[in-house]
Amino acid sequence: MTRRLQISAAAVLVAVLVCASCATEERTPGAPIDGATGSAPGLGWTLTPSDAGIEGGQFRDPVQGSDTDSMHSGSISDGSTVVTLLGRLDGREFVDATLVGASIADGSVRWRTPADDIVGCGEEFVDGQVVCYRGNTGTTSEILTVDTESGESSTRDAAFPITSLTTADGHVYTSRAVREGARVAVFRGTADALDADWSVQFDSTASPDAPFASTMHTENGIGLFDDGRGVFAFDLDTGDNLWSRTVPDCARSGVASRDGAVRVARADCSDPTTIVGSEIIDTDGTVLAATDSVTLQQPTFDSPAESSPLLLGTGGYRPSNPDPVWTDESLVWAVPSDITGPAAAFLSTNGLAYAVTGSVALLRNTDTATESAIDLDTGTTLWSRESGAFAEVGALDGDVATLFGPEVLRGIDVRTGSTVWDIPVAALDDEGIDRQSWPMFDRVDSDSIDTDSIDTDSIYTRALSISLLRAR
Repeated sequence: MTRRLQISAAAVLVAVLVCASCATEERTPGAPIDGATGSAPGLGWTLTPSDAGIEGGQFRDPVQGSDTDSMHSGSISDGSTVVTLLGRLDGREFVDATLVGASIADGSVRWRTPADDIVGCGEEFVDGQVVCYRGNTGTTSEILTVDTESGESSTRDAAFPITSLTTADGHVYTSRAVREGARVAVFRGTADALDADWSVQFDSTASPDAPFASTMHTENGIGLFDDGRGVFAFDLDTGDNLWSRTVPDCARSGVASRDGAVRVARADCSDPTTIVGSEIIDTDGTVLAATDSVTLQQPTFDSPAESSPLLLGTGGYRPSNPDPVWTDESLVWAVPSDITGPAAAFLSTNGLAYAVTGSVALLRNTDTATESAIDLDTGTTLWSRESGAFAEVGALDGDVATLFGPEVLRGIDVRTGSTVWDIPVAALDDEGIDRQSWPMFDRVDSDSIDTDSIDTDSIYTRALSISLLRAR
């Protein structure tokens, strides 16, 4: 899954007022990358593990933590400093874990801070600090903060055992471990006082030994707490419960699209692993679309066009109309005949969509080894071809989507499937696929508020390199 900086309307207004009469600072264009084609961005700089002080190390995503090896690379940035996690692999353990802060301007390492046993960090800086936590399985947790300019760190005990921690718009959000007889609670505050702003409780019916771990998300302007049996949406400013799906209407896997609407999988309350349908719910609780189809479309990049039908199950739906505009029963994995039992039941619910890019859905069919795109207005296939290397969408600029993966970094026209630009990833590091974790592509707001522009800097983090990409 990719992340983007969340910028408040107030921040945009301040930036406009401050810079209304000032000239835009001139940037140095990116240098051409060997083997790149088309309008590919250039290279600002590349940082390797040895450059950052750990020979033979690998980069990982601070949000995923260092407690175990997440196999996901990544970083956090505010446009001035980029922070990543660096360490060595020892089986499934990630040892000698270190948070590393580097300058966005030139990639120079500013600081290194030990980060062993980190469960996770917030996706955004708060008051110039990275906020992380340790301990999510016992009775105590602690908060670690690191100053993004100096690397100075501080640790303090948390007031309660933490199960999840996120950061958004300058605030720290945490959830408390469920204890027998206690209600689930979510808090907003600071690193020093986790409940300084508010605390709310939800009527969760999940038990501490539930098959799904609880999760919390604060992306795209809405808070979501998912206990594996119910989904609770809350207002990020006040904590007010906006809507919920729980007994007798159990749901799980709540994920917000970029317009704030939330996809949920409806589940059997007696067995949350059994899917009975899905819904798309607006921020006020209005059901925009619903289906009894057990096919789940779970795009990792979900940026729908307001005017197009919503992709749900095996069809396209318009709000307030219970009937699909079009249907296509092939939008689900075909389960091979030699797979039966729970594995077959699981695969039979997997939809093919891995991205919704405006009025186009991108599909990947592992069974037929094909990738394709459909027009969400009509359900018709726009193009289809043999699958290439596995990739996800990291950004969308008009009709051009940036695809990224361990072996892929390219821009394609989503309506035609044609390649607009391509960068051979071996030009960034040449250690090969065997040593690569899942990478991350993220836009950086370095010179302007507009993070949706192709001219905006991007960070591409792999296991063996972290690179700043910039328009040439």
